[in-house]
Amino acid sequence: MISGLTSTINQAKIGMVKTLSELLMARIDDLIYSELLIFSFFFSVLMRQVRSGKIREICGGFAGISLVYYFTSWKLLYSLLIVIINIIINSAVKNRYLPLVSFIITFVYLGVLRAIHLVGFPALVSHSNAVQLIMTLRLIGLSFEIADSRRKDEIKFDPSRTRFIKQPSWWQAILYAYNFPGLFTGPYYTYAMYRDVVDNDNIMEIPVWKHIKWRLYNFAWSLPAFIVLLHAFPLEMMRRDKFFDETLYYRISVSFIVFLWMRCRVYSAWMVAESICVLNGIGIYPEESCPSAGKGPNRIDILKEQMNKKGTKYNSEAIRNLDIWSIELSATFRDGIRAWNRTVQFWLANYVYKRVPRSLGMLLTMSVSAFWHGIHPGYFLSFLTVPFCTMAEDSILSLVPKDPNGKLSPLFIVFWYLIRQLGFALMASGFLLLTWHDTIRYWNSVYFHVHWIMIIVITFSWFYKSLMISTGNKKSFKTDIKMKLSNSEIPKEEAGDSVVKKMN
Repeated sequence: MISGLTSTINQAKIGMVKTLSELLMARIDDLIYSELLIFSFFFSVLMRQVRSGKIREICGGFAGISLVYYFTSWKLLYSLLIVIINIIINSAVKNRYLPLVSFIITFVYLGVLRAIHLVGFPALVSHSNAVQLIMTLRLIGLSFEIADSRRKDEIKFDPSRTRFIKQPSWWQAILYAYNFPGLFTGPYYTYAMYRDVVDNDNIMEIPVWKHIKWRLYNFAWSLPAFIVLLHAFPLEMMRRDKFFDETLYYRISVSFIVFLWMRCRVYSAWMVAESICVLNGIGIYPEESCPSAGKGPNRIDILKEQMNKKGTKYNSEAIRNLDIWSIELSATFRDGIRAWNRTVQFWLANYVYKRVPRSLGMLLTMSVSAFWHGIHPGYFLSFLTVPFCTMAEDSILSLVPKDPNGKLSPLFIVFWYLIRQLGFALMASGFLLLTWHDTIRYWNSVYFHVHWIMIIVITFSWFYKSLMISTGNKKSFKTDIKMKLSNSEIPKEEAGDSVVKKMN
């Protein structure tokens, strides 16, 4: 009996190991990312021993180039070519057209790379694609920073809140483009933030353990959760015919769980990626300088006054890509969106949303975000659902009464939180399934429930407003609606906290 029990236990162990091995091999890209992050983490620990910013600048750039070559081989040339093109653009194009030319050429080049396998060249996939995504953000962002610096004598600005870069040389641009922290995974950081590190020989004297510790705590629970949930509910089950024979409740529930392991995967990866930036001093600023994600400090006067001074309190908000608490518990679509991939949101808000007509801002921002992520139909189906959801949200919030403190009722918060979760889970399915066939097949199997909910909300809100205006105090109601809508809109001036999307 004992020998039989022992045999059963051994077989269970063998089965568990085999299952885990199969799971890991099926996620080979994640294993490679793990290798990359582990190397980058320990190399960053080593770099903290280097005082000279110039040496760190050179080592960081060459480490990035070496990593790209190691993981992508000669696909390194894909990214190097667009870096050289942008260096030429920054030198040759007049300031008025510089950002637009860089934006168009870099995105067109990204589109060409995604179809380059059709003419016999190696495909832009996986890690080479990840590098190209970050490179696109860095190069276009740099062109905007250069253009702004060239016109600083022509505009009025507050020097306590605004700063400009010195146009980099060709080799400085290359080293920034390939600086290894965030090169494969993000977060995005501006050239100004990069210079804050390489121009400061004392940056490594600032203790950073407290900024890393809480990130490692989040990593400690999110990685096991990802592995367990992925094993129990693999994405492939949403493509099987048997899945569509299940009940509607089951199909929606599975999308919730798949969305959960997707979030845990991103949490675990970005906690390490953020820690790598922190170890290199990127994003470390005095708390009182009011740093924001992707942008860095908003109070330049306080930055100059307190940086590297004894007794200064620092935070790492500038490279905090995720606000997990808000992602999980915020009640609205907008709050959930703002909490996700915050540095890319800053980029989209600052270089897309603010630069186009207000009426087209959300639609164009989501379109750029979708194209940046990839040309898979699932991306566009998901991202272009976002404006639909935020439109419905703005409509319903303009009608819901608030208490004297401007807070919504707890009952409505719970109700809309469930709607928000339904919406994000549906959009996540498109983001993961990718193809038109798989995405539409699943959305059709759940009857496009989120889209219908949004149509009902928008229609109800419109009829209710029309009814109130026609039967009630027309002037008073219009004024009240206008005030509520103005409170719910996204301030166009707040580049770091503006709108955008959720998935990376």
